[in-house]
Amino acid sequence: MTRAALALLLPLLLVIPVAVAEPAKTPKVLVIGLDGARYDKLLSADTPNIKALLNRGYGARSALYGSGMAQTSSGPGWSTVLTGVWPDKHKVKDNSFAGNALASYPSWLERANTANPALSTYAAVDWKPISDQILRTGQDRKYVLDGDTAGYTGSDEKITVDAEQHLRTNAADASFVYLGQIDIAGHSNGADSSQYAAAMRTNDAQIGRLVSAIESRPSYASEDWLIMITTDHGHTAAGGHGGDSPEERMTFVISTGSARPAVAPKLVDVAASALKHLGVSASLDGYAIGTAPVDPFDSATLKPRQDETGVPASVLGWTHQGPAGWTVTTASSMPQGVAEWQGWSFTTDDFWTRTAPSQQREANVRARGVFAVADPDEWDDKGSPSSRGKFDSTLASPAYDVTGKSNVKLEYVSHYLQEGTQRGTVSVSFDGGPEQVVRTHNTNGLAQQISLDVTVPQGARTAKVSWRLFEAGNNWYWAVDAPRLS
Repeated sequence: MTRAALALLLPLLLVIPVAVAEPAKTPKVLVIGLDGARYDKLLSADTPNIKALLNRGYGARSALYGSGMAQTSSGPGWSTVLTGVWPDKHKVKDNSFAGNALASYPSWLERANTANPALSTYAAVDWKPISDQILRTGQDRKYVLDGDTAGYTGSDEKITVDAEQHLRTNAADASFVYLGQIDIAGHSNGADSSQYAAAMRTNDAQIGRLVSAIESRPSYASEDWLIMITTDHGHTAAGGHGGDSPEERMTFVISTGSARPAVAPKLVDVAASALKHLGVSASLDGYAIGTAPVDPFDSATLKPRQDETGVPASVLGWTHQGPAGWTVTTASSMPQGVAEWQGWSFTTDDFWTRTAPSQQREANVRARGVFAVADPDEWDDKGSPSSRGKFDSTLASPAYDVTGKSNVKLEYVSHYLQEGTQRGTVSVSFDGGPEQVVRTHNTNGLAQQISLDVTVPQGARTAKVSWRLFEAGNNWYWAVDAPRLS
């Protein structure tokens, strides 16, 4: 190239734009708790601010545990929301908080504060036990009122005013705001009442003010806000909670952001989502929304009731046809019983728990979406087939590739209730060879996460896993979810 040509080219090179990465936005989290708010009523009420947040993000109904694990009351509910672990860990069973293990399972605010003391943490609540029991430490600033004494309508308004000021002017990295009047309206007038809907309208307007306070921050454009709304339990139509009905167990998670999970999140996911957004790692029962492991059972196509006439016809919830590669085999000697439970079935919490409430099926909290169930108790409810033979059914996985491995880890969620001679086995077969039992279930084990180390024979290329429930009459059940071999 001649000097003259180079002289002509240089000015062009100098004006070529260079891509400059935008500075990362500062993560901020606000979790809003609406005590006793039923999700179906929230959606049907005049709640434009909540619906605007839904349109910006994601929302879904979820379900609580039941009496097999804890009451559907505020103590266990808010402990679960704020700690990110289930009641079998935090040990809050009711509103007495007796025997709790909250010191071992701190709130997500305290975890954030411990991991990064520079974060500004805040809580505003007017149900005092949240402050006294769950949020004892870990907040740089805490505003507490006693709604039980002063009344929740006025207290919620004071909470809103304080939270507005904090969110508008403070660093406000991590905040929790609780509003209680919906629950009081539910107790006094029932979930079907105009008073319950009016309390939702009032809290919705207060939420709108909190969002406006955030959006008016001078630094808002450089911030990345995650706003979540949730509840601690539902309400019966007549008012009240604490039991195992679907209405009392009804909870929800609403979250801004881009995550669109295929399976509805659970209450333990609120804390996990808040901490992940803040860049804080923690080992919890929950997953940040959109990060729960993929489960093959969730692809099963479910159908409405057949023999289980107590379940509404609108609730899709069972099939014996598993996902691709999964098989269900029942022994030829097994008599015919209730169609839905004639051997292993794929089902959901909403369907399964309706078949026989308050028998600890509700405590199957570590299962998500669709899971597999062998239920001799319900199978026996048509013609008492156990008087003629035993329940004996096997759920088998596809073949997993184990080429070159000397050992593998088998993981699954197990919810097992024992009675009589009933027992369950987990077996592994390599390259189509004989099954080797790697775990026997014959004692109660509710909502367990099972992890087994399995030795792979030299030269083996495939492994197939089987779950068998047998020697069962009118006994109990076994639920399995999230199987994984790695």
